[in-house]
Amino acid sequence: MRTTTSLVAMLALCIAASTKAQTSISSPAPVEITVSNAAPRWIRGTAIELMVLREVNSRTAKAGDSVILRVNAPVKIGGVIVIPVGAAARAEVIAVSGTSAAGGKGQLSLRLSSVETQWGSVKLAGTKGTQGASNTGGVVLGVLGFGLAGLLTKGGNATFKGGEIITGFIDEGVDPIGEPLQVLTSNPPPLSN
Repeated sequence: MRTTTSLVAMLALCIAASTKAQTSISSPAPVEITVSNAAPRWIRGTAIELMVLREVNSRTAKAGDSVILRVNAPVKIGGVIVIPVGAAARAEVIAVSGTSAAGGKGQLSLRLSSVETQWGSVKLAGTKGTQGASNTGGVVLGVLGFGLAGLLTKGGNATFKGGEIITGFIDEGVDPIGEPLQVLTSNPPPLSN
């Protein structure tokens, strides 16, 4: 009986010591993370990959029409994502020419305007043009088959298809710092020691 009482007393002492040890362990100090809501320092010329969301073609578009795009790849400055995938961007139709008789092809040009960020709108630079397919072969066959009426055969419309990628550039902020890139020609100068 005495052994049992001693055993129970030792067990109670161990449990009490264990509980005290657990409560005396201090948790690590919280890490303070500072998140700045200030706009990043935009670097002029930073590339931005944009995707056309809805088809735009020379048959229905008019100069001045707004075109909605979305950011297709994240834009990083200093290793931090500042413009995420999916951010909205805008472009404007600046020139349209529809198809014409004698196989003339349509033409369509866009100018990138801006991209939306959590700090507001950021100006973009860049233009992109496209043209439809000419239809010279169709005109020749039309003339052979229908005479002069074959000259009324039109070419293809110019189209920016949904999902097409357009590369633009940030057009505000500071100019990039660094040495200008040197472009190598097919006949580079000889190396000197």
